Amino acid sequence: MIRIPVFLLIILAANILAACAQAEPVQRVESTSTPRPTETGQANDPFLICKSVSEIPVGECKALVAFYLHTSGDHWIMNNPGWAGKDIWLETSTPCSWAGVVCENGHVTEISLALNGLSGEVPSEIGDLTYLTSLDLTDNHLTNVPPEIGSLTNLSRLNLAFNDLSSLPVELGHLTRLTALYLAGNGLESLPPIGNLTSLTELYLGYNSLSRVPREIGNLTKLTILDLQQNNLRDLPPELGTLSSLEYLRLQDNHLTSLPIEIYELTNLIELNLSRNKLSDLPSEIGNLTHLVSLSLSDNNLGSLPPEIGDLAQLSEFDLSKNELTSLPPEIGKLTQLQTLFLSNNNLSSVPAEIGNSTSLVLLYLNGNQLNELPPEIGNLTNLSEFWLTDNPLNTLPPQLCAVFSEVVFPKSLCTA
Repeated sequence: MIRIPVFLLIILAANILAACAQAEPVQRVESTSTPRPTETGQANDPFLICKSVSEIPVGECKALVAFYLHTSGDHWIMNNPGWAGKDIWLETSTPCSWAGVVCENGHVTEISLALNGLSGEVPSEIGDLTYLTSLDLTDNHLTNVPPEIGSLTNLSRLNLAFNDLSSLPVELGHLTRLTALYLAGNGLESLPPIGNLTSLTELYLGYNSLSRVPREIGNLTKLTILDLQQNNLRDLPPELGTLSSLEYLRLQDNHLTSLPIEIYELTNLIELNLSRNKLSDLPSEIGNLTHLVSLSLSDNNLGSLPPEIGDLAQLSEFDLSKNELTSLPPEIGKLTQLQTLFLSNNNLSSVPAEIGNSTSLVLLYLNGNQLNELPPEIGNLTNLSEFWLTDNPLNTLPPQLCAVFSEVVFPKSLCTA
């Protein structure tokens, strides 16, 4: 038998394998996963658009691109009416023409993308847009704001309302030029340090889960609007009394049983809303709020009103519905500027004759009480367009009152029986 050397067998096997490889090429399976554009040098890298941008710095362009990518830009609402006549993001090399972007003097100064379907997290690159003066991201689904937002020290207006933010970075307290801060409608249980935001004139914190208001809020002495409605507040800090510029204070839909007496030092208040709380009385100091135009105390546990209520001479809207009032002080007749007075669903058995002095009244709601009769002086309210008396023991009105109110009284049967 002929014996073939081992080295020749190796060479022969190699030749056979090579021939097979030429006859049937190996099929490569391509990966179905798409590499992140930022990790490749391929032409589909969205950041490459910034190389041809000349109207703003490259760093600001890249911050906009990162913002788009991190907030699910491919799912933004492209038919938003605010996008009319504007370019789609990343489709042109002129970011100052992208919808919602405003530039001045070669820098991005405003971004407005309210109700635009944003989701995910605001990227850290937002901190590179240091010339921003206004950032409006309200009514989206953002879940996080990075600490780098504290670098936007030129911001005067920040709107993050109605997103899905459960917390905010402490660096938010660095934005000392803010004049308006909108944080309503998130899941906030606490606030970042706000004591240094002394330029604020408007602060919106409603529709959250706040159980306390930090005492440092007293530093914000330029505030004209403070909205804390629909939270879990059971008390308020006395430092609120230092907000001497405050004109609008909204505290409805909380769990307040009383107010610090310092609240009644806010003599510039125009609107005070305390509806749907658990207040059982009002102190005489309420009479200090002589600039009040609108006062809402509906849905509380008030059993009476102090006579000083008559000192609110500018009051135009007064809501006392859904309380436990059994009577009204005659001083209510001093409210001669009243146009709407809601006294529905109380336990009133009478109305003082002095109410006839409030001749500017247009709407008067006395339904849901225990009224058997009305004073004849109520006939002086000739400007009434709605006079509600349903759900009272009243069966008819005297002819002299029907002569005045037959067209505006409810139920109509009071003047047709």
